[in-house]
Amino acid sequence: MNALHIEFDLPSLLATQAGFNCENATVEVRRMLALFLYEHQRLSLGKALEMAEISYWEFAELNRQLGIPIRYSQQDLEEDMNRLAYV
Repeated sequence: MNALHIEFDLPSLLATQAGFNCENATVEVRRMLALFLYEHQRLSLGKALEMAEISYWEFAELNRQLGIPIRYSQQDLEEDMNRLAYV
């Protein structure tokens, strides 16, 4: 799989104020970016789950905590059905 590697410096104070655990910040930033892109309809639910590297239920809980509604489109259903075909 091709991947885009993005790296940047985040001041510790800012990371702490944003609620990030400094030992796990990379994972948390990836999840928050997936949530943001999903909320702004830049990613489908399936792609947001893939990017965040978490289960649907974990993603749904994060959305609930942040007040982001879950959308489930025809495209999401088709992606899920395609994934299930290989299980």
